[in-house]
Amino acid sequence: MPRIMKRKRSWNHLWSLLRSAPRLLGSSRVPIREKALFVGLAALYWVIPLDFLPFIPIDDILFTMILMPWFAKRAAKYEQENDSHNHR
Repeated sequence: MPRIMKRKRSWNHLWSLLRSAPRLLGSSRVPIREKALFVGLAALYWVIPLDFLPFIPIDDILFTMILMPWFAKRAAKYEQENDSHNHR
């Protein structure tokens, strides 16, 4: 597969993870501990007084955007597990 197509596919995958994170936060299938871990890490970073860019929340937003795909990957497995149990 050409390199450009692989890169495009990886960007599409990242974009789908970013878009699915808010939906997964509202899902009853995802355990509270997973949601709390994501929200807790993001909130902790936002309130920690050490900032790379003081008074400008760009680094806080970037950190949250980095956490979103991580959370989406972790949370998606619970939705897949529940879907596989429902189809049996």
